[in-house]
Amino acid sequence: MRIFRGRSLFAQTAWTLGLGIVLLQVLSVVIIVVTVLYPLTQRSAEDLAGLILISAKTYVELPAAARPAYQESLQMDNGLVLEPARGNLTGTRAVHLYGTLLSRALSRRLAMHIPVFVRSGAARTFWVQIPMDGERIWVHFDRRRLASSLPVAIIFILTFSTLALVILTIVLVRRVLRPLAILSTAVGQSWNAPLPELPREGPQELLDLIGAFARMRTRLQAMVDHQSLLLTGISHDLRSPLARLRMAWELLPEDVPPHLREGMLQDLERTESLLAQALALGRGMMHRRAADFDLGVLLRELTEEFGRAGGICSARIPEHFPFRGDREALRRLLGNLFDNALQHGGGQVGLRLEKAGGRWLLILCDAGPGIPEAVLEQVFEPFFRFDNARGHSKGSGLGLAIARQLAEAQGMLLRLYNAPQGGLCAELSWPIRRFQ
Repeated sequence: MRIFRGRSLFAQTAWTLGLGIVLLQVLSVVIIVVTVLYPLTQRSAEDLAGLILISAKTYVELPAAARPAYQESLQMDNGLVLEPARGNLTGTRAVHLYGTLLSRALSRRLAMHIPVFVRSGAARTFWVQIPMDGERIWVHFDRRRLASSLPVAIIFILTFSTLALVILTIVLVRRVLRPLAILSTAVGQSWNAPLPELPREGPQELLDLIGAFARMRTRLQAMVDHQSLLLTGISHDLRSPLARLRMAWELLPEDVPPHLREGMLQDLERTESLLAQALALGRGMMHRRAADFDLGVLLRELTEEFGRAGGICSARIPEHFPFRGDREALRRLLGNLFDNALQHGGGQVGLRLEKAGGRWLLILCDAGPGIPEAVLEQVFEPFFRFDNARGHSKGSGLGLAIARQLAEAQGMLLRLYNAPQGGLCAELSWPIRRFQ
C-alpha cells in the first residue's frame, strides 16, 4: 500500500497525524492513571484494609459457636473469607498494584510487614495473614471482588477511540489529497494524454488547482501545436528554394573549380538533411496515430537495416509482441537511436526487451565512449551537440530531440544512461498492458 512507502505526502501526513493521535492517547492514559485510577485504587485499598482488620477483630472476639454464621455472613456481604490459620501462609507475592497498596495499608495499621500472597492453584485469589489478639487469621478474597470496571472501560475506550481516530485520519487524508495525487499523475503524463477524471469531493483549493492546471496544459498544448505547425511549414517551404539551388548547382559552368562544386554539394545535402530532421521534429510534436501492429516484427526490420548499414546487433527480443501505437513514429524514434549508435557508438549494439517495476523496458546499448553524466539530459535539447564526448563533429543535434518528442507523443519515456561496462544505453519504457 502507498501508506507504507513513506515518501508520499499521503504517507507522511497519515503517519504524522496517526502517531500524534497515539501519543496523545498514551498521554491521556498516563494522566488518567496518575490523577484518577491510582488515587481511587489507593483509597479502595485503605478501605479494604480497614474492613479486613475490623472483620478479623470481630471474628476473634466472637464465641466459637457464633463464628461460622459470622463467616458466612461476611462472605456473602463483603466477599471476604476468614478462617483460622493452618501453619504459615505461603505462596507467590502479589505483584498486582492493588495487592501492593493493600499490603502497605495493612502494614501501616498493624505496624508490621503484612505481605499479600497469591496462593498456588488460586491465581485469582488474594491471601493475607492477620495477627489479632494472639491468634492468626487467614483472610482471602477473589480478585473479582475489586469489581472496578473503570480501568478496563477506560482501556477499551481509549483503544477503540485510537483505532477509530487513526482510521478516520487515513480516510480524511486520502480524501483531501486525492485531487493532488490526480494532479501529480496528470503532470507525469504526456501533454496530449487525456486528463484523469476529476473527483467532485475534496478541498475547493485543490480542485481549483487541478482546473488551473488543465487550462494551462491546454494552452501549452496549443503553443506546442502552433510551434510544430510553424516549424513544419517553414521546413516545407524551404524545400522549393533548396530544389532551385540544386538545379542551379547542376547548371554550373564547367570551369568552376571542383573543390567549390563539392563544397556547394555538401552544403546542399547538409541543408536537406537539416530540413528533413526539422520536419520530423515538427511531426513528432503532433498527435499520434494509434494502430495495432507487431513490435517484434518492427524491431527485426530495424536490426536488419542496421546490419546492412555496417553495424553489428545482438538482439534478445520476442518473435511476436502485440503493440498499439504509431508504427511510423516508433520506427523513426528507434531508427534515430540506431543511427546514433552507428555514428557514435562503435557500430555495435545490444538490444533487449524486459520487464521491470511494472513497465516494459526496451534497452539499446552501444559500444561507444558514453556521455558525461552532467549532459545526459541536455543531449535531448534541440540542436545541442556534445561532440567531444562521442568523438564526432557531424550531425545537427536534432536526432535525440526528435526521438524524445516521438516517445512522449506516445506516452512513453526515453532516457539515456552510461552502462557500467562502458557504452551508452537508451531505455524506452512504457507501462505493462498500456499499449497491448
